[in-house]
Amino acid sequence: MPAPTASSYVSVARVAGAHGIRGALRLRPHHVPAASIAAGRQVLLRQAGQDTPHMVRRVAPHGRGQLLLELDEVSDRSAAERLRGADVLVAPEALPPLDAGEFYWHEMPGYRVETVDGIALGEITGTMHTGTTDVWIVREGARELLIPVVRDVVAAIDRDARRVLVTPLPGLLD
Repeated sequence: MPAPTASSYVSVARVAGAHGIRGALRLRPHHVPAASIAAGRQVLLRQAGQDTPHMVRRVAPHGRGQLLLELDEVSDRSAAERLRGADVLVAPEALPPLDAGEFYWHEMPGYRVETVDGIALGEITGTMHTGTTDVWIVREGARELLIPVVRDVVAAIDRDARRVLVTPLPGLLD
């Protein structure tokens, strides 16, 4: 299997700011727990289109779903402050394995969406995190639909066919 390229890396967190005077970073992981960020692993920090590799020295929970991250190459508060807003990316193989019926958001763009009755709705182009329910952005030409990712709507995900079947709630397709 070829080594992953920076473009195949997956964003798992964002740097919220510095913590303390020794270069620790406060992270907001996209999903808790963030098992893919671990001591001894390499991460990429993406900022202003630049990817910089860093080795994780230590990671610890920090309350309110945040993490504290120490990197070998960041040793003071000024260096940590300059990284505020950077995306933290990991190689795809660093992601925890999925259980049956689970998926990663970064895999979903390009999946076709159809109703359980066979009506084509379009293609997933992204995911919005609304706080309570994630929503897929589905486009077909100029039309855009927002499909909530909840059990009552998502009937099936066929990974082999890259297709999602949905049961639309009343008003969802209007």
